[in-house]
Amino acid sequence: MNKRQLVFVGVALLAAAGLAFKISRAESAKEVEAEAAVHRVLTPTILASGSLTYESQVTLVSEIVGRVQEVLVEDGDQVKRGQVLLRLDPEASLAELAQLEANRRQAALNIQRQQVRRESTLAKWRRYEALRAQGMVEAIKFDELVTEKDVAEVELQTSREALRQAEAELQQARERHAKTVIRAPMDGKVTAVYVKAGETAVPSAASIAGSSLMVIGDTGSLYAEVNIDESDIAKIAVGQQARIVPAAFPDKSLSGKVDRIALAPRQNGQQGAPAQGVSGQSKNYPVKVRLEAAAGSLFHPGMSCRAEISTAAANGQKRLAVPVQAVVYEHSGGDESQAKASVLVMKDGRASKRPVETGVADDLHIEVVKGLAEGEQVIVGPAKTLRFLRDGERVASRSAPAPTPAPAASQAEPKEPARS
Repeated sequence: MNKRQLVFVGVALLAAAGLAFKISRAESAKEVEAEAAVHRVLTPTILASGSLTYESQVTLVSEIVGRVQEVLVEDGDQVKRGQVLLRLDPEASLAELAQLEANRRQAALNIQRQQVRRESTLAKWRRYEALRAQGMVEAIKFDELVTEKDVAEVELQTSREALRQAEAELQQARERHAKTVIRAPMDGKVTAVYVKAGETAVPSAASIAGSSLMVIGDTGSLYAEVNIDESDIAKIAVGQQARIVPAAFPDKSLSGKVDRIALAPRQNGQQGAPAQGVSGQSKNYPVKVRLEAAAGSLFHPGMSCRAEISTAAANGQKRLAVPVQAVVYEHSGGDESQAKASVLVMKDGRASKRPVETGVADDLHIEVVKGLAEGEQVIVGPAKTLRFLRDGERVASRSAPAPTPAPAASQAEPKEPARS
């Protein structure tokens, strides 16, 4: 055998060895994780963002101008209704009270003087009336006396009205003086203090220095106000369960129920006025979630949060479902609405591709409406193997790990939309 023949034989042997290796490798079974399709209750959720708040929160403002004499509370203090929170300098109001007290006494003295004058005029009028009956007084003189009596009555009435006016002004001054002491309008917690002793409190609706004194929140009712997109608001109903995850505590959550749903939307980015129908802008509906009381200082009003609102009823029916990672979507023509769903079923030691029709989904499972029977083993992982697994390949099952809880709302990744 010459050298050329030896080379040819060697190449043929190498090619045969490579083909044999490929065949043996192709026939080796890939280890996969499989899970049976079973009926279960699904709890679809809607994700939203918002902030923590109290049911009622009061901003205290001064109704009079005055220098802050002392502040008796600090941020975070619990207060009771009627408790003194702040005092303004009362000197100006005390001086006003003294002046109006003097005015009231002067008005009372005027009434006494007018009463004495009226009694004197009445006594004189009675004497003249008796004398006139005897023809001893001229008619003109008697008419002048009658006029003087009537004027005395009017002046007495005027003095009485002046006394009422002085008393009303005094009452107003007393009320202004009482407003130098700021009291808590309700039980709650002081969430903010904006003034210090020595500053000037100013009665104003505008946001100027001294116009706001402090803020008190009603800690008896804790809420999360979240914004639901208009495409999802129809799925939200009062009483639905919700899980709230504060941004500062991503590893903790608060439980609650939907309490109120706004009827009017607001434009994205707006916090006040309702939407006015501006085209091209999506709208959000504010939804208030009443939270269960949480121990410790986990709740901080104004803190950003994310919410998972369960849209399933408490007595929801069971549906045939598989893990969400088992469903593969194939998009045709770039139209996601026309995506075709399929799963790989483990049958006779091979992966069998099965087109399916999906329905509602929650964080872990998705409903299979058509294409799958209960009990069939669906390949769910590992993700790296499932990604490249093809129809007809040999597979061997290994026990699938227990499903992990859904990630926190603040860390959850979007999943393929499910059709209701």
